[in-house]
Amino acid sequence: MKNQNRFRSNSHIGILDDYRFRIVLLSLLILVAFTLLILRAYYLQLHHGEEHRERIARQSIRRIRIPGWRGSIYSADGELLAGNRTVYDLVFYPEGMRTGGGIRRTIDSMYNAAKELAEVSGRKDFPDREEIRRHINNTPGMPLLVFRDLDPKERARILERSRNMKGLELQISAQRIYPGGQLAAHIIGYSRKAEANSAADREEFFYYQPDIVGKAGVELVCDRLPQEWNASSLGLCALPGRQVVQVSNVGFVHKELLGRVEPVHGNDVYLTIDSRAQKIAESLLAGKNGSLIVMDADNGDIICAATAPSYDLRRFTPRLSPEYYRSLLDSPGRPLINRATGGIYPPGSTLKPLICLALLKSGIDPKEKIFCSGSIEVKNTTIRCLAHRYSEADVDMGTALEKSCNTYMIHQSLRVGLAPLQEILSLIGAGEKSGIEIGESAGTFPEPARKKQLYRIPWNDSDTAMLSIGQGFIAMTPLQMVRYTAALCNGGKLYRPHIIHQVCDRAGETVYQRQRVCTGTLEIAPEKLDIVRNGMFRVVNAPRGSGRRGKVANLTVYGKTGTAEFGLRNKSRNMTHFIAFTSYKLRKYALAVTIEDGDSGGGSCAPLAAAFFERFLKPEAAPSGAPSTLEDTAQ
Repeated sequence: MKNQNRFRSNSHIGILDDYRFRIVLLSLLILVAFTLLILRAYYLQLHHGEEHRERIARQSIRRIRIPGWRGSIYSADGELLAGNRTVYDLVFYPEGMRTGGGIRRTIDSMYNAAKELAEVSGRKDFPDREEIRRHINNTPGMPLLVFRDLDPKERARILERSRNMKGLELQISAQRIYPGGQLAAHIIGYSRKAEANSAADREEFFYYQPDIVGKAGVELVCDRLPQEWNASSLGLCALPGRQVVQVSNVGFVHKELLGRVEPVHGNDVYLTIDSRAQKIAESLLAGKNGSLIVMDADNGDIICAATAPSYDLRRFTPRLSPEYYRSLLDSPGRPLINRATGGIYPPGSTLKPLICLALLKSGIDPKEKIFCSGSIEVKNTTIRCLAHRYSEADVDMGTALEKSCNTYMIHQSLRVGLAPLQEILSLIGAGEKSGIEIGESAGTFPEPARKKQLYRIPWNDSDTAMLSIGQGFIAMTPLQMVRYTAALCNGGKLYRPHIIHQVCDRAGETVYQRQRVCTGTLEIAPEKLDIVRNGMFRVVNAPRGSGRRGKVANLTVYGKTGTAEFGLRNKSRNMTHFIAFTSYKLRKYALAVTIEDGDSGGGSCAPLAAAFFERFLKPEAAPSGAPSTLEDTAQ
């Protein structure tokens, strides 16, 4: 019995010793583990602490891009053509609307608030739960747009109901506006929000709010000023501001850091366009396909450049609907084309004043008469002359311009050859872009090598004959036509056309001013130029002049009509033109009208030119002794 008790006692002691051993061993293992953890933490802190601190900072610090307001576009007479409208949007800040119970409760809270404010304001559309969820998951640090562009009544109702709500704000933003609608639409162009993902500074910001950027016309050209303008790079587009914030572990904004850097708003652009002239020109083109462009002949400033049909810029903001854009693309009138600077036409008889200059430079006597029977044969081809279709006549240069005689131009041009015609066309920049700031076409220069390359047919007398009457292998834009018309007016100087007059910052300081640039001359003696101008005077003022419907009371108008067939013979169209120039109150004006599918330059275009001069200049009878000729008004 004693032995049995002794055995039990020894067994109990053994169990206790084994238990203690296990506790000691476990304690040692735990101690070693903690020691290793401490040593590892020390190592990481010592060797990788800075790296981890930067990683944490990157995860908790957010840079927000703040777009500035875009600059405005004004006409020469101060009318707003493109600007910004203050828009009041209701936004929710997720971090301010957080509730206990997690993200789902926050989503419900935001949805219920939006629904309640929609009911009181009368708005039908507001973010649903899924939209709110996506916003919180993707950009929880940014405000959620609930209602856009609230009117005063809606704002008042929302402010009254939301007094006890947190995390709401009426946010002020800018929306691009075009008050004139169609007015100068092709010149102004349009703008839209930039694509954030392709922006150059996208990687600098976690939350990115894009700028409004130009896509066409002046909006595009002056988005950032070209370097050759010797101005700062700041154009219509603003310099963005920035804000640095710290966010919580779920992305909600915790606090602002480093302060807010405000954006620098864009500069304002002033055009050479006179809004009253532009409105008159566009009203005259209503219901037609064509253009009317007017230039200051003494400096190249474009006073108006109307194109018809046009489009409504108000439909392009705040976003362009696919349906409206498709309707513009499908329209047979092609309203998206700027006919004034981009339309390419055979100039027809409006080219004849230049042809006469080439003849004079080649030694042709302007008093020499050529017999016209109503047509002329060139390489087995009969070319009609409508100026004398009912009677035969002997025609000199002045009469040929007055009545637009094809026979005279063809006969004399074949005598001097192609080279003099090419020379004068080269001087006026045919086949080249003029250098105007907005988009333009170059047209076609009469080059035999080019014709052979395109059609595999060599140049012949028929080509020269057709060129002399503004048809065949020659095409020009209305801008090019008005430019050489201005040179005929001012004594032979060719000025670079301008649509931009100046750019000013928000303080009113000028950062860019256009300079008058003379790119060349007609290289013609004044007395020879006067011969051509006298013929153009007769076009408008002679009883049987082809452009007599362009005559204006109390105003001396010089002009030239033109009608050209365009397209295949069985599907040809009439492209009708009228160029003109005049002087009034010490200012010289050059004009070019083009009407597609018109009857004639004298019937379809000359009356529009007369109406423009009458309505825009409103000429009155000059007092005794007042200047009445271009030479008298020369500055």
